[in-house]
Amino acid sequence: MPKKLIFVMKVMNGGGAERVISLLSRAAAQKGNCVSLVLTHQNKNDAVLKDIDSRINVISLPDETENQKVSSLASKLLMLFARIIGKLGFKEKSSVFKYRSRNYKSVVWLKKYFRKHSDASVVAFLYDSIFYSLLSVTKKNKLIISERGDPCQSLSSKTTMAFLKNEFHKADGVVFQSPDAQKWYEENTPVKGKVIFNPVKPDLPEVYEGERIKRIVNFCRISGQKNLIMLVDAFAEFHKDFPDYELDIIGDPVGNEVEGYLDSVNERIRYHHLENSIHILPAKSDIHDYIKDYSMFVSSSDYEGMSNSMLEAMAMGLPCVCTDCPAGGARAVIKDGENGLLTPVGDSHALYLAMKKIAENPELANKLSHNSIKIREEQSVDKIIKKWMELING
Repeated sequence: MPKKLIFVMKVMNGGGAERVISLLSRAAAQKGNCVSLVLTHQNKNDAVLKDIDSRINVISLPDETENQKVSSLASKLLMLFARIIGKLGFKEKSSVFKYRSRNYKSVVWLKKYFRKHSDASVVAFLYDSIFYSLLSVTKKNKLIISERGDPCQSLSSKTTMAFLKNEFHKADGVVFQSPDAQKWYEENTPVKGKVIFNPVKPDLPEVYEGERIKRIVNFCRISGQKNLIMLVDAFAEFHKDFPDYELDIIGDPVGNEVEGYLDSVNERIRYHHLENSIHILPAKSDIHDYIKDYSMFVSSSDYEGMSNSMLEAMAMGLPCVCTDCPAGGARAVIKDGENGLLTPVGDSHALYLAMKKIAENPELANKLSHNSIKIREEQSVDKIIKKWMELING
């Protein structure tokens, strides 16, 4: 029987979580379900929706609330109440009420929307969309939440920890990207849930069978999280042994202070005198065709949920080197030495050694490539959407 599904997402900018939303919502719509997507922090005209199925109804919360008039008194009373209970020692509950007050207009609209669609299952990805959904769903809605990053980052936010301890238990299900993420939540919060890996993009090019060109790639958002400076340092060491190789970093800057970070990466490239060997290129719509014959994929992230670029590179048969970063997404799918190589976080020399290992050992490269492509079947969209629907229907 068709279900009514509402996906809730902060923005659609083409990142990893957005790609998962696109694949899951498309698969759900193709199975005859009535699917909507609510953007909580982005105008519809600014969203990257090229991969969203045309059958999906896309709604922008900022667009809908732009001219909405709500009681400022109610918001002020909520803030007053939050401050009073904070002084009484209920600091976590105070944080939740302060958040509700600051986002009062959005929560009021979303409450009305969920009330109108009380028969829908709500699937919320990422903070703050998860927070909005926890504050807005009706008791009749089924709520599934999925945080996609490194949960240890949550410790730095009082508001996030307040929601984790006081609100997350209201969800009917929680999805983790990796066993490590699940373990962290269950040790630090009352939350219980299940692990569902990311689906692999279904229309990837066939595995390249010819001789691979001497180019290394990392395709990702350009941000400090990716530790591209370490990748540049590792490649500089690698380049001394293999001067005919080049490195392409493909992606667009995303996040606060990212322009300064991009400047730092370029400065590091100049420091190593590698302007002719390391290329920072904008994101490409045909990225997979562009890199299918590259020698290897290398990810240097300090933390990551489950990298979609890693999954796609593996599925295409590129030998992969990834940092064994929290929240364990790489470790969950890469068996070191079998279908990829794992290196310690922040260790540029170890990253260099892994890259060298692949470059000088064709048999190992072929072994990693042959074993990694199995992920196409293991994490196919059909298998992953089946797990999601079992959770939603359960």
